[in-house]
Amino acid sequence: MKRTLLTVAIIAALVIPSRAQEKEEKISQLENLEQQAEQVNPPDTLILEEEIIEYAEEIPDNDTIWAEEENIEYEEGTDDDTVIRIGRKGIRIITDDDDTEILIEDYTDSPKTRRSSRSFKGHLGGIEIGYNNFSTGQWGKNPVPVEDWLDLNTARSSSFNIIAPPVSLGFTRHFGLVTTLGINFNNYRFDGNNSIITDEGGVVVPLYPEGGINYEKSKLATVYGVLPVMLELQLPVTHGSTINLGAGVIGAVKLGSHTKVVYYDDGKQKDKNHDDFSLNVLRYGVTARVGYEMLQVYGTCYLSQMFESGKGPELYPFEVGIALTIND
Repeated sequence: MKRTLLTVAIIAALVIPSRAQEKEEKISQLENLEQQAEQVNPPDTLILEEEIIEYAEEIPDNDTIWAEEENIEYEEGTDDDTVIRIGRKGIRIITDDDDTEILIEDYTDSPKTRRSSRSFKGHLGGIEIGYNNFSTGQWGKNPVPVEDWLDLNTARSSSFNIIAPPVSLGFTRHFGLVTTLGINFNNYRFDGNNSIITDEGGVVVPLYPEGGINYEKSKLATVYGVLPVMLELQLPVTHGSTINLGAGVIGAVKLGSHTKVVYYDDGKQKDKNHDDFSLNVLRYGVTARVGYEMLQVYGTCYLSQMFESGKGPELYPFEVGIALTIND
């Protein structure tokens, strides 16, 4: 009982004082507590102020208690000792039957430094909704015009991504590496009255409907598994919130693809063609994002061609959109 009350009193004495006090003053208080503790005999009763008792009732039942603003760590040692750290200074309370001993210790590492890397959480997993397109050059540039039968209706060419919760590796509290796995759904909505198909040699060519038929909708749909790896920097703002900046690389593997056309011929007709359309099975690119807390704006540009070399136009897919992360 004496050990518990003494520990609570020391923690409260460290946390309650004003944050304006310097760390050297807190260490001085610890030394005074050591002198006072030596005068306490086992039968004595340790009287706590009302506010200290209230604070003690709020202490959770776990091994480590942090007062972040005061940089104080309380941890259970062995059965006979308790350690309280403040920065690189600390006290060790040793109890042996009816005797209590308090030692002042120095540490080479800071508990705040150890905790900071563990507290980093990247903003990557969640749901992403955006628009996708392709260009005849990398970085979304079109040095030469895209062929007419590949023109897209940009407003209806959409992407939808489901991203798993990320794995974060913090280098500091606000900077680290983050990665995850996800599924990327792309719809390339053709603007002309055509679809695409592969000929006998596997080359992608346009497919036009029979005379008198107009396609109400024509699209190429692809599904890729994605693996982004990013560095993220978090800039603290108010009330613990952060502005997040991330950039890195992304790899993808094709899981499926098909074309779909909708037209009217004795009623509404829908035709699907499940084929690989000579799409590259593997692709890679760069990705970046910026946002506030859970809401992000992202962009991804692939540096590898959309179709296999020699079996389709030289196109580079890209997408931009909004992400709602679920990292917390």
